[in-house]
Amino acid sequence: MPGFKSLLASAAVVAALSTTIPAASADGIVIGHSQPNLGWPYIAAVTAVIEAEAEAMDGVDVITLGAEGDIAKQSTDIASLVNRGVDVLLVTSLDGNAVIPALRKAHDAGIPILAVSNEPAEAGQELLAGYSGPDDYVQGRIAAELLNDVLGSKGSIAIIEGSPGQSTTILRTDGLKDRLAELNSGIEIIGSQTADWNPVKAKDVAQAFLTAYGDDLDGVFAQDDNSGAGAAEVFAAAGRGDIKVVGTGGTIDGLKAIREGLMYGTMDQSPTTDGKQALDFAIKLAKGESLPEKRNIIPMPKITADNVANFKGEW
Repeated sequence: MPGFKSLLASAAVVAALSTTIPAASADGIVIGHSQPNLGWPYIAAVTAVIEAEAEAMDGVDVITLGAEGDIAKQSTDIASLVNRGVDVLLVTSLDGNAVIPALRKAHDAGIPILAVSNEPAEAGQELLAGYSGPDDYVQGRIAAELLNDVLGSKGSIAIIEGSPGQSTTILRTDGLKDRLAELNSGIEIIGSQTADWNPVKAKDVAQAFLTAYGDDLDGVFAQDDNSGAGAAEVFAAAGRGDIKVVGTGGTIDGLKAIREGLMYGTMDQSPTTDGKQALDFAIKLAKGESLPEKRNIIPMPKITADNVANFKGEW
């Protein structure tokens, strides 16, 4: 996206930026921004918001580095930002456990760390100045409620998961299971498979579910809407449009699938709200100010055919 001070670029461009963008100075705020994979639609959307908002401000620079799905690269990216003396570090972790040593280096260097969009594992929580974004565990709980409602508290479901090891994936699965148990639901989880936030892979996973479970499959929790919409297309094409698909995110494709009757429901996750709140909090931390709470959760309303007209989709 032209005009942005940092990335959304190739690794070569990022490397070039690292030699030309200044580190923190008395004249302004420099925010380091470590992302797991800028090819993921939601991550790209949040990054675009942060970049655009910072571009409109005087004295605020954002250096964004994308890890391209490689935790070793994310650790190196964070070390690079620490060495450049950024005023605050925004981190969306690729792996909630593996990222902790890199976070510790930033913490030990006296750089405030704001986790954005997802959180590191429990051992990394003490290293954070705070968290800003959705509550992935609650999103799993919401998915459980939607599926329990539409399936009448019975049947068998499978999960299309995000990236293995990522807190987003783990928490959404845990939330789903815990809420189904609390509801005393008769719904049984009969399988799960990763699609790595990729709707093309999600179609393959959906086909694999049909092959493995056949008529026993009544519903699917897709951990992102784009994967859910892709899976729903496969089910419809196979004459199994009766399989109830619930996603998360409120994406353009997800909302379209709900309007068309392919998906049953989802919950909204606004990258605009996520990005704006993250930048606002980063600036507060750079100025030595406190956050409203340690964990600051964005709104996540349920969306079904009954209220889908109220949402436009942002990514």
